[in-house]
Amino acid sequence: MKKSTKNKMIATAILMTGFISTSFAQATATATATATVITPISISKNTDMSFGNIAVQTATGGTVVLAPAGSRTSTSGVTLPATTGTVTAASFTVNGTGSYTYAITLPTSVTLTHSGGVQTMAASSFTSNPSGTGALSSGTQNIAVGATLTVAAAQLAGVYTSGNFNVTVNYN
Repeated sequence: MKKSTKNKMIATAILMTGFISTSFAQATATATATATVITPISISKNTDMSFGNIAVQTATGGTVVLAPAGSRTSTSGVTLPATTGTVTAASFTVNGTGSYTYAITLPTSVTLTHSGGVQTMAASSFTSNPSGTGALSSGTQNIAVGATLTVAAAQLAGVYTSGNFNVTVNYN
């Protein structure tokens, strides 16, 4: 074989190798994009919280614990009269996409102020049922919220009211 023919064959082989390796250096795949729009989560108040009638000794304060179920107990110098007044845990309805779960965020405390605007009491240690996380099995669920009211010794008699307090829900 002639040298020029041999060189042409080598050059052709090198060129072909270059084309082959270039054609395998790139690949393409196809994907799709999707999005799912869900119902926004919402919460609405059904019932305000009411600790009902309470009595306190002059020398000793105490607490009233209002459970999410609406029952209440007292400690120390606080008693619960037989005439209870209105006793209710706060209640809310959560609406959203069925089968989703959500987190419940409760307030840390809220101040109740005497109708005369001078003395106050604090409600804290908020609890809920369900506690911490709820489930929208059918797109709706009720939440009940209780708290602990701290009553000072010789607390001034009268009606005490808080400003609004927030219960927040967010999808998990």
